Amino acid sequence: MRDYQTSLFRPRKKKNRAKTLVKWLLVLGLVAAGVLWFQGVPRVSQIVLEHLPVPHRLVGLQVQINGKPQRLPAGAQRIVHPEDRLEIVAVETDGWIPWGVKLFAGPVPWPPSPEGPLSFKELFPQEDFETPLKVPLRARWFGRELGAVSFVAKLGAKDWLHKADSAQSPEEKVRFLERALAEDPGNTLAKTRLAALYADQGRLAEAEKLYQEILRLGRSRPVLERLVHIYQRQKKHEAVLTTYLELLRLTDDPSVFEAFLAYLNKHLSVKRALAFLSRHLKEVPTRYRGPWFLVQAELASRSRRWGEAARAYEAALKAGVRDPNIHYNLSVVRAKTGDLKRAVADLEKYLEANPKDEANQLKLAALYEKLGRDDQAKRVYQRVLKRNPTKKAALVRLLALLEKTGDKKGQLKAYEMLSTLEPDNAVVHFNRAMLYYELQQWDKAEKAFAKVARLEPDNPEPLHYLLALRQKRKDAKGQVPILRRLVELEKDNLSYYDTLFVLYDQAKDYDQILKLFEKAVQDHPQVVAFHQYILYAALKKGDKKKALHCLEQLSRLMPKEVKYLRQAARIHESLGQYRQALEKTKRILDVSPGDEQAKEDYLRLKLLLLGNKKASFFYCIERNLVV
Repeated sequence: MRDYQTSLFRPRKKKNRAKTLVKWLLVLGLVAAGVLWFQGVPRVSQIVLEHLPVPHRLVGLQVQINGKPQRLPAGAQRIVHPEDRLEIVAVETDGWIPWGVKLFAGPVPWPPSPEGPLSFKELFPQEDFETPLKVPLRARWFGRELGAVSFVAKLGAKDWLHKADSAQSPEEKVRFLERALAEDPGNTLAKTRLAALYADQGRLAEAEKLYQEILRLGRSRPVLERLVHIYQRQKKHEAVLTTYLELLRLTDDPSVFEAFLAYLNKHLSVKRALAFLSRHLKEVPTRYRGPWFLVQAELASRSRRWGEAARAYEAALKAGVRDPNIHYNLSVVRAKTGDLKRAVADLEKYLEANPKDEANQLKLAALYEKLGRDDQAKRVYQRVLKRNPTKKAALVRLLALLEKTGDKKGQLKAYEMLSTLEPDNAVVHFNRAMLYYELQQWDKAEKAFAKVARLEPDNPEPLHYLLALRQKRKDAKGQVPILRRLVELEKDNLSYYDTLFVLYDQAKDYDQILKLFEKAVQDHPQVVAFHQYILYAALKKGDKKKALHCLEQLSRLMPKEVKYLRQAARIHESLGQYRQALEKTKRILDVSPGDEQAKEDYLRLKLLLLGNKKASFFYCIERNLVV
């Protein structure tokens, strides 16, 4: 029996291996040459290549990912981290001829350099991989697609947490933390941080859900406190209170119970609050039962259930509360019933044990006021102030009683005491100043109003009184700075300008008149009086140029008033400016054609312009300038 080998075309006898190898190399060379030739003839090459043992499809890839070998079949998809090191060990195809097979990662040949494994971060340095990057690793043989194995490069939870740490805006932080949770749903750190950001952005329902998920893994005070805040913002009052109670059982912290009671009082109606306390009494630790009864008493008082309030206070005492204010509270409850005498008796009993308790001394005085026993109330306030002159509350209440009785001297004494306690209180000093004013203590009133003016420099009211006081003692110099300040504060009150003009005129300070009213016409350009004041000061100073400018403004404001034109004409004539004087005279005649004086002036000025200086029968009558 002959030994045959399977040849490319037919069975044949086994021959010498060296010769066989040479023939195979020859055949392969011919095949390669044929393939290269057929590449130029696509249709022929396609037909021929189908019958040759060349690669037609990809079977799989042998790879190493971070040094670990893996085999990936064609069409498979493998998720990797952008920094995972990938090395292609072998490409498996269905052909006998392995050479010519190349790999491409997108348009980039793999590997771009022959140095060891690559990462997708190195292969695509421009990518940030925030969106998972799918990279088909395609096998090609002389440009023919054989198949692909896909790699998806995506970031992990740690990467998203790191991005959230370095993000600048809250929106970016939220987005990165959401991606971190998508990668690792059980990441408590990401949930905690994301919940806080949701809360900051007002996404309260989402924040609540995350905090509840965290609490299912274990109760903790920080998370419960944050959940309280979320419930508060959503106005879920019952949830806030039950969470407070859970916190109280977890921490036994008195501040938590105080916060619980404060929230209960603020956000629940009396009826609902009492019902809640009754329903959850067993959940409250024993040490807080006494305070609970005190709250119940307060709530009952709010709902005018005075008997229930009294019973609750008694229950608080039985529960071991040793707060002396309980007796005071009982006096308040009785006062609410209208039994003020018993309320006073209760409070007096409390004060026998606490004689230095100034706060309750004041409350006793308040009860006296309610009973109409003002004299007793005043004595209590005065007793408190004698012991402690700095007790502002007693001083304020004493002032109220003194105002009620109309005791101005007593009020003044009290305000003097109060002004030492509050040296920067403008209201106190103003009231003190008013009392001095009403009692005609002018010097003290002026000093007090000056103090108010310093404390409230933008308040014109004390300046009004200061002005009146300085006018009363005819202090012209002292009035000026006050009027200047009032002009700044009340620009529309033109009477201040008139008064200042009179004062400056009396002092013959025409420079100040000019300075004041030149600034005033900038704010009030249509006020004729201001221009008149400027004209007056300019004429007094002999500043004819400024006077002419002012007269022009007055003529503009009052075009039918010829006296300003006539005055301007005379000033021009006095300056030898005959042409300007003639122009002003002509304007007079335009306004008042029958003005005889203007006609006479016009002829005289005309002759002067023509050079007839003698003006034989035309004579110039000197007239004083009108001021």
